[in-house]
Amino acid sequence: MASKQMFALILAMVSAVAPFAMAGDIVVGGKDGWGLGVNYTAWAATQEFWVGDNLVFNYTPGFHNVIPVNGAEFKECNVTQSPRNFTSGHDVVPLKTAGRKWYLCGVADHCSQGQKFAITVLTTPAPAWPPAAPASPPAAPTPAAPSPSSSIQIMSNTYKVLAAAAAAALIVLA
Repeated sequence: MASKQMFALILAMVSAVAPFAMAGDIVVGGKDGWGLGVNYTAWAATQEFWVGDNLVFNYTPGFHNVIPVNGAEFKECNVTQSPRNFTSGHDVVPLKTAGRKWYLCGVADHCSQGQKFAITVLTTPAPAWPPAAPASPPAAPTPAAPSPSSSIQIMSNTYKVLAAAAAAALIVLA
């Protein structure tokens, strides 16, 4: 009986911290970075974007920029009202809210050449409290094969979750 309660407590603690531990940096375009000649639509389709993640845009300053836009501006490659224009060459854009997001390069005709992408940022539902003990372990989803750059992120995120679980177990056992 005590082991079931301990399991439920550990599960609750891990569930509470997992969304924060899973946040990570996502390098836009992977190893190709932010530039011309990359199919960002295909790249974005292989990723999951969560509230708390950061988009990292790597490019040569002066040759490109990053502009968050709305859907109409994205479709037309026409920037009229964006308050931000990132130009550092290593821009980190935090994903603070769930929903649809659009980004493009505003240099010359780069957007019309395909240097743009749209994503949907996901959020996790708040964990139930107190959590119900699962009747059986949930089946793990079969993920797509990660790209080499996302493998590092996955390993880092796995370490964070395992560290949080270990800390929770130590607190319970203390």
